[in-house]
Amino acid sequence: MTRLPPVDALVAIDIGNTRIGLGRWDADGVHDVSRVATTQPKSWPAALKQMWSTAPGDHPPTVVMGSVAPEVTREFGALVRETWGLTPLCVRDDLPLPMPLRIDNPHEVGVDRVCCAAAAYDRVQDTCAVASFGSAITIDCVSADGEFLGGAILPGLEMSCEALHHYTAQLPRVAPGLPNGPFAKNTHDAIVNGVSYAAAGALREIVERFAIELRQWPYLVITGGNAGLVHELADFVDAVVPDLCLMGIALTYCKAAGLR
Repeated sequence: MTRLPPVDALVAIDIGNTRIGLGRWDADGVHDVSRVATTQPKSWPAALKQMWSTAPGDHPPTVVMGSVAPEVTREFGALVRETWGLTPLCVRDDLPLPMPLRIDNPHEVGVDRVCCAAAAYDRVQDTCAVASFGSAITIDCVSADGEFLGGAILPGLEMSCEALHHYTAQLPRVAPGLPNGPFAKNTHDAIVNGVSYAAAGALREIVERFAIELRQWPYLVITGGNAGLVHELADFVDAVVPDLCLMGIALTYCKAAGLR
């Protein structure tokens, strides 16, 4: 691959299943983060315009996208080209993944999982576990040497709530939230309790199994839209980093460009 140049400013774009995150990265970290829904493309141009206005210097920013939603990526990439006259770089397609993978099928693992893991390891520089609470919940582990070891995928909180409503005759549709206490007194609260405690319990169980295998408790970093909610129920979490994936996308470019 052609050596990539240093940049005055880099715009990282994280395209998930339900939200698109945008952030401006420089040596001090990720700034001016905004998020738009994947289902509301009319809101995308305003988000791009706002991000453009924050880019310093006389040169246009470098744009790097990490994605788990191919169709949205094509549409958003086309909008970037139309709006900014820039062709975005895509993690995996244009830039190599930011860390070695010790798994069976490297081409299958989501870019978001690897970028989050790389950003967490870059912060900790030791064995760590990384959990993202978005449309799905992913809980992964990184070795002390910085290798992605894999982990687990399970339904996200909204997905779990929706599944209970969709696949039953009488359970209502509810939104995730914090339990009022362990003894739910109505159906709504029972669903909230079950979904929330299940997420926190799965996090503890899976990370404990990592720890048994590794013979040490890994530093635990969580991220994603529901990370704050889960943190309220999981006092064993070491850090909540909302923009972890954006940090990992920026880190991917920096490694590919030889800046790290």
